[in-house]
Amino acid sequence: MPREIPPRLEKQTWKGKPLSILHGGCLCGRVRYEVEDRFVYAGYCHCSECRRTSGSAFAALGGCSGEAFRVTQGEDVLSSYQKGPNTLLYFCSKCGSNLFTRKPETGFVHVRLGTLDEPPTARPMGHVFVGSKAAWFTITDQLPQFPEGPPTLPR
Repeated sequence: MPREIPPRLEKQTWKGKPLSILHGGCLCGRVRYEVEDRFVYAGYCHCSECRRTSGSAFAALGGCSGEAFRVTQGEDVLSSYQKGPNTLLYFCSKCGSNLFTRKPETGFVHVRLGTLDEPPTARPMGHVFVGSKAAWFTITDQLPQFPEGPPTLPR
């Protein structure tokens, strides 16, 4: 169950509901994080880079402001990789779990939804970069599909 946020923030709400904290971490348990359950967007990225870093057909991610996210344990084993000019990928150097990316240009963090302990309120809104999706994967849901990135991301 998500734990409620500290009393100083207890009156804050997100989309009309009390704001809660979600927890997540890596496979070996050395890296842990907390994120406020106020993802601005969530979705599936099918770009070749996300496929490579996830080892799957796509990466499920949720985007939030950098202020809503913090590493609570394991900074010493957290490694990073500059994936592109605007994307810094973070993973556990011990077990290899791909945990989140920082987007310095926007100040956003993209949390890998599969690393959360509790389910977020936000649900995926669509599929991006389907123009480069894995040929062996068929999208079967009715969510919007974008050949590249979405037209505009909420902030």
